[in-house]
Amino acid sequence: MEKSKQILVAPNAFKNSLSSIEAASVIAAGLKSLKLNLSVIQAPIADGGDGTLEVCKYHFKKSRYITCLVHDPLMRKIKSSWLYLNKNTALIELSKASGLALLNQKELNPLRTNTIGTGELILDALNKKCKKIILTIGGSATLDAGFGILYALGAKFYDKDRKLLMPNGFSLHLIKQIDLNLIDKRIFNVQIIVLCDVQNPFYGKDGSIKYATQKGADKSDLMILNKGIKNISVLTKKLTSKKSDLHLMTGAAGGVAFGMKAFLGAKLTPGFSFIESLISLEQKIRKSGFIISGEGSLDKQTISGKGVYELGKLAYRYKKPVAVFCGTYDKKIIWKKYNLHPVIQLKTDNMPISYSIKNVRKLLKKSIINKHQLFIKH
Repeated sequence: MEKSKQILVAPNAFKNSLSSIEAASVIAAGLKSLKLNLSVIQAPIADGGDGTLEVCKYHFKKSRYITCLVHDPLMRKIKSSWLYLNKNTALIELSKASGLALLNQKELNPLRTNTIGTGELILDALNKKCKKIILTIGGSATLDAGFGILYALGAKFYDKDRKLLMPNGFSLHLIKQIDLNLIDKRIFNVQIIVLCDVQNPFYGKDGSIKYATQKGADKSDLMILNKGIKNISVLTKKLTSKKSDLHLMTGAAGGVAFGMKAFLGAKLTPGFSFIESLISLEQKIRKSGFIISGEGSLDKQTISGKGVYELGKLAYRYKKPVAVFCGTYDKKIIWKKYNLHPVIQLKTDNMPISYSIKNVRKLLKKSIINKHQLFIKH
């Protein structure tokens, strides 16, 4: 009997439509319906952005969700959760408390939003005796340099008149004193790893300000935010005697990575490489004959370190091609150069984006069935 071909199904999330776990399930169902001699292994991936918590829960069956009440980016009480992985390790996803997905379009405003809720998740993990905290920070609605997290842990921020300030994007330019005396001392006895999904530094034209418009900032907001980022960079250097603002990844999540590194000694690491190691993805790639991935959109941002791009790089080491199904893709980029080939678009030219998002399951399964000869050699 002929040995079955092993196919690894490792998609990222399709933004606003399918989680990576759901996408893997749809792709696997499409492959199984072909009635070919295939062995399908599902390994949904994440790069430190939205959905990382669910991906880790999928791969770590014995992990469990811990639920608690926290504040959302606009200080409304919400129910949120973090993942107790194992051996006193907490996996916390910033977007579950301080993410864009928690706000509607009209509510987006990085001058007002903060990360206090994420700090409350960290505090809950400390109360549960966790000794290692893995914080994923993609999908944030904030640009507060992580000062909301520090505030939740006990830090205080004052203006020139010693007036107490609430941390948010607007107050950054007003802060003249940072008081860490009342911060929860347990945080300094915990290993903190921050998973970043971008390489940008905290300060500069390609710094944390770069994604502010996606979070609702207009031109006048950008001026205030930039003033705040510069102020915090100078203030932090005076306080810590360290120049952390130009380090790679410190601009991630509106500077959360900066605040965590400068004040809490957190280690910053690319999200995908950490998750890849955590879920033994390289081992799965080595054993597979072919890889299928997926993403909502392939564009310039993809090749700045996003999951599918990193998967292509990793698979290239073993000369394994990666087929990618996506809603849309930038046709000016030669994706084959990144070991992503073929790239198969689900949305046809005349199809409204709203339709493709709403019907992504049907389109994905149909595309797997109709296009399988492009990537499966009989």
